[in-house]
Amino acid sequence: MSRKRKCLKWFFITIGSLLGLIVVLAIVFHQITFRVLLGVGSMDVYNGNNERGNSIMNYALSHIENPSGETFHAMSVQNTKNGNYNIAISALEKAVKLEPEEGFAYYGWVLLYYYRDYEKALSILEQYDTYTPDFSDAPMGEDIHYLKGLCHMQMNHCQKALDEFDTYINNLASTHGEDFVDVYTFVQKGRCLTILGKYEEAILSFKKAIKYYDKCPEAYYFMGLTQLEMNEKESACANFTIALDLTKKGYKSSDTYVEYFHEIYTQQIEMSVTENCNN
Repeated sequence: MSRKRKCLKWFFITIGSLLGLIVVLAIVFHQITFRVLLGVGSMDVYNGNNERGNSIMNYALSHIENPSGETFHAMSVQNTKNGNYNIAISALEKAVKLEPEEGFAYYGWVLLYYYRDYEKALSILEQYDTYTPDFSDAPMGEDIHYLKGLCHMQMNHCQKALDEFDTYINNLASTHGEDFVDVYTFVQKGRCLTILGKYEEAILSFKKAIKYYDKCPEAYYFMGLTQLEMNEKESACANFTIALDLTKKGYKSSDTYVEYFHEIYTQQIEMSVTENCNN
């Protein structure tokens, strides 16, 4: 082969390689560009520009190859916080379809706290729990049995709620100690016991919450309500007073985005005092 032909051969090989590299870089750059654009849209929604931000994100997603469940999950989270529930659920359904094991954890939690769809939340949490049958998962940092207990409690399935709360308490007590249990579990347990008419057991549960967190106004308040059922007005009023004082000092449980199921308010406690303790 002549020297000229060899040079031409290497020239075309080099050109072909360069063109291939350019194509690859163009594809990568193209994908990076739309992922950056997705982030811009997300930030826009975060800043309250819901319509424009979601339009940007949808445009970017239409050009991203094989978007992950995590991508749709992120889109859902911010829209849920902003109250764009139709968009949020649509994105979350896509996330769960792509990555069910990871998606079910958040899906069940958000259905419980944000959407208050207790039946569906319970179904999703039950499904998620089957992925690790010998392990107590903690979706969004809260024990799976505690969350399932809340679902049952909100549907007035008090005994089933108690079973779930006790499973959580017993599991954690056996591995780390009862003082590691979220104190509001004892508050919720006490509330369920009160509904079932098991007042003495309810009082013990509220006292256990106070044992582990003595500045828990919810435990004092709900214990006071239970004591009213027991015709122990003096004790009830004393606990209302403590609950009111702690609440005014800022110890009440609250969240920026959702109302907790055990959440209490100053006006609520004051009304209980007015109706039961001022005569």
